[in-house]
Amino acid sequence: MQPPVLVTGFEPFGNHLVNISGEVASAIDGRIIRNSKIESHVLSVDETGSMFAGKLIQSRDFSAIVHIGLAENAELPRVEMRAKDILDFRIPDNSGRQIRDEKISGDGDLFSTINPNDWDLNGMIDHPIISNDAGEFLCNETLYRTLLALKSNKKIPCFFLHLPLREKLTDPIGLVIECIDRMLRPECLDVGAGAIISDGKFLAARRAPSEKHAGWWEFPGGKFEDGEDARACLVREISEELELEVSVHDKIGIWIFDHGDVVVRLHVYVCKIESGEIVLNVHDKIKWCTGPDEVPWLGPDFKIAEAISAR
Repeated sequence: MQPPVLVTGFEPFGNHLVNISGEVASAIDGRIIRNSKIESHVLSVDETGSMFAGKLIQSRDFSAIVHIGLAENAELPRVEMRAKDILDFRIPDNSGRQIRDEKISGDGDLFSTINPNDWDLNGMIDHPIISNDAGEFLCNETLYRTLLALKSNKKIPCFFLHLPLREKLTDPIGLVIECIDRMLRPECLDVGAGAIISDGKFLAARRAPSEKHAGWWEFPGGKFEDGEDARACLVREISEELELEVSVHDKIGIWIFDHGDVVVRLHVYVCKIESGEIVLNVHDKIKWCTGPDEVPWLGPDFKIAEAISAR
């Protein structure tokens, strides 16, 4: 087993009789994700609660840290990327503390240690959005104090998830599980995928028996080399794989897919053949397709084929 994942929520505060963040944290306590067990705590809405995680990580090791809180006026879940160095409470906390316009440390704002570009937020439950404003109340204070304690260990991914009121969510537990899974999975490997289009058809290529994922169909391409962008990668990869010289045109989109041992971020572009005859170096068969249902696609390539067909 890997070190546990620390998840925190809050007890009710203000006029709220319940707090969805504490309920969700309690509901997932003990679950195992990617070989890490979740350890949940419901924090008091006061200075003691805000300092709990920061103190805990001084003596404990964690694979990831997720703080959850309630954002009563939010329409969508918010992935908080910035903790502001300020306390400015519009209401007292549960201990009666009401601080107005004071610094937490005086060292400036701190930033969450995750990479949401690897997360495919639009495809996640309830479509969370990126936020750079965690407020000035206990949620912001808790994230700030935890990040301050993590300054000597930036390798631990940590962020704050603000949840709207329960009636605005479809599956808050599932969303938190997805967030944790993305925090623990490998970093995305950037890969170019070329939609080679000719006479209204697009090219599919089948992986040869000697290749990984043999027998599955894909769009030609490969991983970025150092210093490459998607366009340069596609020109090089298609030359190596098919011995074609291509020009790279419109961007079709980006798809993220988790293969288990590796997570790929596919940058898909329209490509057109400028010269050359097809020679198969890593594939054993090709097919010119008019729709997405003509071959068994690898990973997200079916969705890419749908997007190409829709164009």
